[in-house]
Amino acid sequence: MTHETMVIIAKTFGLFWMMGFFVIVAVRAYRPGARAAQDHAARSILPETGPREGAE
Repeated sequence: MTHETMVIIAKTFGLFWMMGFFVIVAVRAYRPGARAAQDHAARSILPETGPREGAE
């Protein structure tokens, strides 16, 4: 097997692997039941504090 053949195989396999990975991520991100989990993840890094005193 020559170097050129190996490069073609690697590029083709990489292309299909990345396309499959993108489809899986997009389906998981945009399915209807994922909204609650995404909102929880988005808010989990924010501190849970009440209203600040002195804020108007």
